[in-house]
Amino acid sequence: MLLMLLGACVKPTYSLKNHDPNSFGTVNVPVSAAELPPAEVQAILDEIQKRNSTVEDDPKWIRKAYNGLMVRKLNNISEREYKKYAKYLDEDDSVYIIVHPSFFPFFHYNGSLPDLDKEGFVPKHNIVDRLLSMSPPDERLAVLQAQERRTRDFIEFMSTREKLVIVVVPRNYNKYRGYLYRKGPDEYTRYLNEITNLSDSIIFAESRSPNLGYLTNEDGIRMMEFLLSIKAKNIYIGGGYIGRCLEDFYVLMTEEFGKEDIYIIPELSDVSPKELGKRMARNLLTPEGGIDAQVATSYLMKDVYRIQEVVPRIKHLRRSLATVEALQ
Repeated sequence: MLLMLLGACVKPTYSLKNHDPNSFGTVNVPVSAAELPPAEVQAILDEIQKRNSTVEDDPKWIRKAYNGLMVRKLNNISEREYKKYAKYLDEDDSVYIIVHPSFFPFFHYNGSLPDLDKEGFVPKHNIVDRLLSMSPPDERLAVLQAQERRTRDFIEFMSTREKLVIVVVPRNYNKYRGYLYRKGPDEYTRYLNEITNLSDSIIFAESRSPNLGYLTNEDGIRMMEFLLSIKAKNIYIGGGYIGRCLEDFYVLMTEEFGKEDIYIIPELSDVSPKELGKRMARNLLTPEGGIDAQVATSYLMKDVYRIQEVVPRIKHLRRSLATVEALQ
């Protein structure tokens, strides 16, 4: 009996053998401020899958995707246009801001990412999909993959659902020595175009550099004016990295607006590979290979990574369990 009770208290762990290399292109239900009915969620997922397997597999589209971001830049939007973006706010007038999305595969991962297939002499799959197709050799890479999967799924879903997401991209990143693809086709631009889907609800701003999450002066002023104009009541921030660029941006926003109604979202906040230890990674993984939100929150609030200067206010966004179960 005692052994049975002790066994019941042991947390199930993730096994590297559970990785399915063929599931890299599957978009899952992301976290959100809104509770959506299963039928609506399934329709959005179906639309994403259809677009990914048709439009974005076309070699002509892929070549075009390398040539610059296809969503609007914040400082190119006139003040007269600001208010029309209010219709894209999520539940409770919420806006999402993702700082330096998918920084790891484009700036920090030095391993080989083989082309899975070719379409007209261009890689059929983007860099993140190629990373996710790999079987992770250890729990650290499994965590880094899980972070990429959830960020991709979130932006894909919200862009299709037409909810307001501001993506913060490093200024002049393609000239940065640490950008792994600066000598070839701009893989980061291609990837961002694939997940933002030319959506009118997605805009981008620029941080000062790949190592700083603070906005350029021009974009900083524009950001404040924009958020005030659309009357955003909740600002939800995610991206990377915790204690680094993500913290820079959070500090910038709270200094301008105060801390009320500005939150870091643990379910969308990435830890740097520099701070991610083996035991941390093991604890962060769920048996299914996702990120344990409870552990991630605890690490964030206790500064387990020993790099944070600020303890942020947090807000949990969750996937509707009823929706997830209905779609299984």
